Amino acid sequence: MPVTKLDDKGRILLPSEIRKAEKLKEGDEFAVDSLGGGVFIIKKIDLRSLLEEAIEKARGIDHEKVEREIEEESNQLAKKRF
Repeated sequence: MPVTKLDDKGRILLPSEIRKAEKLKEGDEFAVDSLGGGVFIIKKIDLRSLLEEAIEKARGIDHEKVEREIEEESNQLAKKRF
């Protein structure tokens, strides 16, 4: 298992064999999470693809139906409260 260090700016250099094997390049983006106890998850993400996918899903939503449902729900909550 390759070993790397954290630099003074908080960066971790991924070893070259990992970068080559995963075809990583400068500018690639990653999501990072801590599981606690010194365990971290680093996952390569493609923000552009995620945004395009979210936009495509949003296009399929019936916005008028959602607005009606929100209004009905808020009316029911108001009736219970007052």
